[in-house]
Amino acid sequence: MPPPYRNPHWQVFAGIPFVPAGPVGYIPADWVRSHSLTGIPPAAVPIPVTQLDRAAVRAICRNPAYPVLLGYVCAMAWGLQGVGQYGPPNVARAWCQRAGIEQSLIQLRNGGLTRAAAYNLFRTPRGNNNIISGLGPAYFTKLLYFFSPTNDFYIMDRRTGQAVDVLTGTWVVTVTDEGGINANRSSDYQAYCDEVDLIARELSVTGEQAEEMLWAWRNYNWPGDGPL
Repeated sequence: MPPPYRNPHWQVFAGIPFVPAGPVGYIPADWVRSHSLTGIPPAAVPIPVTQLDRAAVRAICRNPAYPVLLGYVCAMAWGLQGVGQYGPPNVARAWCQRAGIEQSLIQLRNGGLTRAAAYNLFRTPRGNNNIISGLGPAYFTKLLYFFSPTNDFYIMDRRTGQAVDVLTGTWVVTVTDEGGINANRSSDYQAYCDEVDLIARELSVTGEQAEEMLWAWRNYNWPGDGPL
């Protein structure tokens, strides 16, 4: 029996074909320059000077020949880290802690972590604080997605979290009135990824494709910001 997803939301969502997004976000070299970031280790390839798509970012992040911090700046540029009034200070705060980020990304790229353990590389076990100041779940789950050697660590941001909540009618992902998802713990991330897997199975697509579809669904103006 399929999971009890809520109609008409499920009918609308399931009827939208998967269309992969192309290159998006900031150009990594421009992003680095605009935030005056220094200390990126030299690599066999220069910092990209064009927008990247998901596959290109993942190829850089997963390649052991490239420094993980090169992958980090590509992932953050792709994900538009730094947008908004408080964005630039968050970029700077996170980058000041790049030694810790580097160690966590090496662990991620080496593999062998559960989803919950990977999430806790960036959160305290109680889930009430980011270990890396300025780097919340919407951004560090992008790192989980791009650096993990498996394909089932999904990006969890406000948009995908709200989409899952609307489809299920439950608070799988806690989204505050201000649109933040900082309250979510590793168990919530695990539940979210499990739900993405179930959705993918129902639609006969990969989990990555299902997550991308959830993000794009907001463009179709579904009602509400949470369970209805």
